[in-house]
Amino acid sequence: MQVRLPVADALLSRPGCVYHQSSEFDYQASTLDPLSQAIALLKPQALEWRVIEAHDAWSLRFPATDVVVFGQVIEGRCQVALGNGSEFDVEAGDFLLMAAPRSWVVRTPGSGPSVDFESLMDDPGLLQTKARDPTITRFIAGAFVFAVPNADLLASLMLPIVHVRGAEIAAGRLGALLKLLGDEALAGRPGRSLVLDRLLEVILIEAVRQQPAGLSNARPGLLAGLADAQIGEALHMMHKDARRPWTVAELARHVGMSRSSFAARFAEVVGSPPIDYLSNWRMTLAKAALTSSKKPMSEIAELAGYQSVSAFSTAFSRATGCSPTMYGRAAISEPNAVLRPAR
Repeated sequence: MQVRLPVADALLSRPGCVYHQSSEFDYQASTLDPLSQAIALLKPQALEWRVIEAHDAWSLRFPATDVVVFGQVIEGRCQVALGNGSEFDVEAGDFLLMAAPRSWVVRTPGSGPSVDFESLMDDPGLLQTKARDPTITRFIAGAFVFAVPNADLLASLMLPIVHVRGAEIAAGRLGALLKLLGDEALAGRPGRSLVLDRLLEVILIEAVRQQPAGLSNARPGLLAGLADAQIGEALHMMHKDARRPWTVAELARHVGMSRSSFAARFAEVVGSPPIDYLSNWRMTLAKAALTSSKKPMSEIAELAGYQSVSAFSTAFSRATGCSPTMYGRAAISEPNAVLRPAR
């Protein structure tokens, strides 16, 4: 099994790209809520961003990508057309987050043939004119990736598209964060890499946690579970002490539900039965520890809720297709491996 998931080389090679991979996995169950734990394990670590200015009628085509892209309209308005045929308008202040999108187009009404994004990077003036008083559209376009190979974790957090309207308070918060991000990326201040990592985490949290409140029918996953009072309480307990041998009956009793009602509700809201979710979360913790810590295998097995290394190794091999030792060696030999969000 090959555990490396490559990021687009062009993204990481461009000027303005920041990459930092030296932070070590540190699990503190008692101090982090479930969403914070998930974002901390994802560790957004690579970044590219551009401020794009376009005049009058224009059309810009972005290629399909395996990373997470984000953007915010600074001035003007335009339309986003996705590869699946759907279209929507974006206005000044609107923020977008898209996980592994297929090729998409950003344009204004009356535009002609699309300019390719790579061509625009070579010549930023392709969408600009020398006409007097042109209609200006200006927006930020960027991307980031993750250093931990847990694609299923990101898929459980993000919808394919998160669109936060400029009129919503979150858009203002995101705008302030993006401004800080750009300022920090261009500066050479001490601690720059750590600040960029933390800003990316906050941007991701701000974007994804809008979903439960903004969707009438939130899709199953961690965020939907946290939005449910009783299921959210159970998730907090499991994340706070993943090593504990939780049972469905015990969890149900803690949140004041019958065993059958709790099991059915949990599966409906989160998308998997309680014990399956717990097992998957334990494997997520184990993979993170194997790829970014020097903990002995006995401690990693205990972290994942197993009392013996042999039992953990069997379960890990069944879940991932390779042994914990092979998984850890692959991470050491290919330290730049990154996560690709599921489409």
